[in-house]
Amino acid sequence: MTRRGVLRGLWLAVAVFGILAGEVAAAGGVGALFDVGVSASSLGVGGARAAFRDDTAAAALNPAGLAWADGVGMESLYVSQFGGVTYGAIAFAAPYIGVAASVVDSGWIPSGDSGFRFAAQGITAAGAVPLGPVALGARCRFVRVGAPFGGHGLALDAALLADLGTVRVGAICDAIASLPMVYDGDLREAWKTGLCLGATLTLTLMDEVVWTITADVDGILSGSLRAIGGLEVWIGPAAARLGWDGGGPTFGLSLRIVGIELDWACAARSDLGASHRLSLEVLF
Repeated sequence: MTRRGVLRGLWLAVAVFGILAGEVAAAGGVGALFDVGVSASSLGVGGARAAFRDDTAAAALNPAGLAWADGVGMESLYVSQFGGVTYGAIAFAAPYIGVAASVVDSGWIPSGDSGFRFAAQGITAAGAVPLGPVALGARCRFVRVGAPFGGHGLALDAALLADLGTVRVGAICDAIASLPMVYDGDLREAWKTGLCLGATLTLTLMDEVVWTITADVDGILSGSLRAIGGLEVWIGPAAARLGWDGGGPTFGLSLRIVGIELDWACAARSDLGASHRLSLEVLF
């Protein structure tokens, strides 16, 4: 297999890993590492990101949401799949700024008489500026491949979020500008530009009971449209979520105690079974 063929297969494997972790990623591509995300909360509502509120994970979801981040928080995520592939992420957010880092390691993958290992790391830095009820956000994503051969690339994303009280409307343009992945041997691979639009409706029907309905339309620029979204209900310190991620149902639960939030999510697949994700959020 040629080096280009190996690269396509590797990124497709990362995308499939993202699907099994609950995100219906694009069919491979340079940005597949970031599709897995840093939080279990959004997975519970189908992976919605354009207008769904998750302040600590905003850098990885819609960076414009950092304009209204409530305090300082840190979140960590760990996923294991295929009996060997591991993915880990950590995110930090404060009003107006946020950063996130993620790593994926396939372990040893047999291939013919030999095999290979795929390892990659991603770093995200984001910021936002509020302009009345509207916020503008920007995000820089850097990815480095360490094995089976080296490579690196950079993409800039733009985002917008309007907070109208009970209604939030968001838009994210991924890779609005980018430097292609450059691998050993000067092999290059371009980022895919994408557009995601979404909205969220939040209702407080009684004391300590908050309902949120969120929905996104993704793949607008690529022509491969998909609708995702779900329902979240907070009752005091506990939450339950139900969603659809374009490939199957998703479920989630959260428990928040004294500034610590534990989130669990599950994505169900009729052909691949269920996949679970667990994240921990600490609010300072």
